Amino acid sequence: MHLQGRQTTGRFIALLHRMSSLYLGQELPSVKIGTGQYIFLAELFDEDGLSQEELTKRVFVDKANTARALKKLEDVGYVRRMPDKNDGRIKRVFLQPSARAIEKEFWNIITLWSEIICHEMPQERQDSVIRDLQTMAENAANHLQRY
Repeated sequence: MHLQGRQTTGRFIALLHRMSSLYLGQELPSVKIGTGQYIFLAELFDEDGLSQEELTKRVFVDKANTARALKKLEDVGYVRRMPDKNDGRIKRVFLQPSARAIEKEFWNIITLWSEIICHEMPQERQDSVIRDLQTMAENAANHLQRY
């Protein structure tokens, strides 16, 4: 693959990430969270009761970032951390009813951004882009395992 100058996949992904952060920074305060917490809440909406370690691995941040984000989610009453039943060293993270109460609004915010960036793209093309991005994410994760 030969890309000229600034026309690289990484550049456009980085631009989209920055724009996504700006959008989320404007919209997420309505559900009392920031851009540093939303990815953890999204993971927990998909699978409640994950451990802090599992969350750290899934979102590719360090343990300290995970702990800070979860603390903020605890402070607003969205999650509770509890020791694992079989291994007290493991902390599991559980959604609270207040998180479930904002779940629909949360997903509306996330979904609207996808609609905005995919405006006028046929659904088949959107599906293809998702598959390509999943492949890129897997490639990046596999590469980063070396470090």
